[in-house]
Amino acid sequence: MPDPGLNHPSLLPLRENQSLTLPVIRKILKAMRGAILPRLGIAAALTELQGILQANSLLFNSFTPPTDESILHQSAAFPQGLQECLQGNTLIPDQSAIRFSAGSDYGVLICEVIRSQSPLGLIFWKNTSWSHEEIELLQTVMAFIATIQEHDALQRRVLGESHYDLASNLLNWDGLKDEMERRIPRLDREGLPATLMVAYVPGLTDITQKNGFQAGEEALAQCIALLRKAVRPTDAVARLSGNTFALWMDGGDRFAMAERAERMTAHGIPLLIEPPAHLPLYLGLISREPEDQETSPDTLLERATQALHDAMDEQKKWRFSYEAP
Repeated sequence: MPDPGLNHPSLLPLRENQSLTLPVIRKILKAMRGAILPRLGIAAALTELQGILQANSLLFNSFTPPTDESILHQSAAFPQGLQECLQGNTLIPDQSAIRFSAGSDYGVLICEVIRSQSPLGLIFWKNTSWSHEEIELLQTVMAFIATIQEHDALQRRVLGESHYDLASNLLNWDGLKDEMERRIPRLDREGLPATLMVAYVPGLTDITQKNGFQAGEEALAQCIALLRKAVRPTDAVARLSGNTFALWMDGGDRFAMAERAERMTAHGIPLLIEPPAHLPLYLGLISREPEDQETSPDTLLERATQALHDAMDEQKKWRFSYEAP
């Protein structure tokens, strides 16, 4: 049965537990910052906290107890007895901490309001009761998680309207697509071809997880510098994902681009980081001939991406798309 704390925001008297000090918070934040994406950072922080508290956790966003659709992170199956304690209750975010128990399981629920979203609920449970210090730690971590969720949602809205990748300061696909559409009429008037190159650098995003975010950022900067060096300053470069880029080269015909692709993939991506790394480079290419009115930027991207996949399947470093799929 739930204790009275489930229905009343005040907590029962709590015993003192081991000291949960600022170094613990710093350890959790380091795990959070070391992840590539916000959702991975949240999962890393909760995993770290689970080890510290010897407990399991469940993070969800909903006005009601967690369901499969609302769960954001779960370390283990939520005990049936604790589930029954929450049935029929509506979460009230201003109730900062609620304790409940069933059998040998002791749970605590922390709620946080999120701007323009459903509130966040965090449940931790273990086989011993919760101390005041432990709950304060959970509340602090939950505040961090709520802040990350809010900023991530805001950034997603900004990125949805932006033509740039904020992490690399390169164009994103929408930006590159607009740039291609702006340049194509001039190329047609001058009778010039162009080539779209999709570049894939496997292992680039793994550097952050292995060596920390500073090494990851330096590796990204060096990779971009090498790609820019391989094309003219007037050519457009975009970042399509964490380890995939696109390069649009005005006037680049198939023969010249084939030679360039051979040179680029022969050297790969050497990175002067600690420890040094040398990553492979795979390319998929497609040329657009002058006055081609049937091929759109989206079609070019699709065919160049397919050429990249075909090259990797054939264990080659680069491949041209000569025919429509």
